[in-house]
Amino acid sequence: MIENIRAFAADIDMTLTAKGSDLPEATVEAFRVMHENGILLGLATGRELNKRLYDQAATWGLDYQFDFLIGMNGGMIWDRFHEEPWLMDLMDQETMKEILYYLKPVIDQYEVSVNAEGGGNNAAMNIHGELISSMIRRGFKFDDYTGDIEGFCEKPCCKLLFRTTPEAEAVIRERFLARYSDRFQIIGSFPGTVEVMEKGINKGTGLQRFAEMNGIDMKEIITFGDNENDNEMLIRSGWGVCLKDGQEITKAVADDITEQTCLEGGVGHYLIDKYLKPKHLM
Repeated sequence: MIENIRAFAADIDMTLTAKGSDLPEATVEAFRVMHENGILLGLATGRELNKRLYDQAATWGLDYQFDFLIGMNGGMIWDRFHEEPWLMDLMDQETMKEILYYLKPVIDQYEVSVNAEGGGNNAAMNIHGELISSMIRRGFKFDDYTGDIEGFCEKPCCKLLFRTTPEAEAVIRERFLARYSDRFQIIGSFPGTVEVMEKGINKGTGLQRFAEMNGIDMKEIITFGDNENDNEMLIRSGWGVCLKDGQEITKAVADDITEQTCLEGGVGHYLIDKYLKPKHLM
């Protein structure tokens, strides 16, 4: 446990709430108490930092802003104490092409949805299923380059995201890592997704960078997550907690597990029961 929490960071989807849903009441209350007591509140997501994410607090009906945001699985960092956000180096177009041509047999066989994220890149192929749902939630339309890898790679990006079935996910992981494991990593953010990024970038390194920028000891940060792309953040922080309905691979590295699920407000209940009530902050 942490004696003195200076900062809080959590994944969004299936950690704080279901995709596109409101915050559970317990989490809203926990946030209010932490904010009033000067604890820095942050979100750590695989999404690109954009207006929608900057406005997330207002979307949830909070009357204050988050103090910091970690986007692109640690590849983008913003906080209210610095003028400009930090951004990772982008993946160049030739590297994007090389990866996509190498994985093309799998993409074609399983009709894998692919999109590029970061750097203002909205390119996509095989737009169906979860990719369509993502467009609706995020309120924009992907640029369709199905069957056109050259066109898809006109702009550099932070990461390539593949959305598919568990069977195809396993094939992509095996094929990709057989060639590129020395330079790139595969991160799972949701069952059936595969995110390809440069090695050395993750939510844990993003949180570390934020902490160093602001003179905060990682031991004074509590974090919450539910899936593989949260693992490094939970490991590196002072206390990492996985949701009750999180993935087993993430529960295995967490310091603790919530007693309630995401939809039951697991994050909020954990904070209230373990930290806020015992410290009489309520």
